[in-house]
Amino acid sequence: MLIMREEGFSLLEVIAAVAVLGIILVPVCSMLAGGRYAVLSGKHQTEAATLAQDGMETLKGQGYEQLRALMAGREELELEENLGFYSRKYIFRIIPLEAVAAVGDGEILFIKVMVSWSDVRGRRTVSLSSLLGRGLESCERFF
Repeated sequence: MLIMREEGFSLLEVIAAVAVLGIILVPVCSMLAGGRYAVLSGKHQTEAATLAQDGMETLKGQGYEQLRALMAGREELELEENLGFYSRKYIFRIIPLEAVAAVGDGEILFIKVMVSWSDVRGRRTVSLSSLLGRGLESCERFF
């Protein structure tokens, strides 16, 4: 007499295995998606900081006199450029030296470079600020 053995899994065993696998995989996939967003967000922030630093170094390399000439007598100037995924905004503001310290004649040029982009959390911005001045020799004892 020939005895046949049935091998394999029952339907109940397969359903239980799929359920356990699903319970394990859902949080793992969620973590991977969150990690991917964090890496991408960090990449954008690093690129924006690099673009802001590049813009600031370019402006500071031009020097006070050239930047003051760019302002053409205005006390404040805003310029914006589109860099594809990012936009870079420059803000220039003249601050009279008398407003900062009660000394001599001179002025401070406030420079701000802002790089912005959009992601799933909304509009994000990295900004850098710096100062250039004229007539600051009389302020050396304060700094």
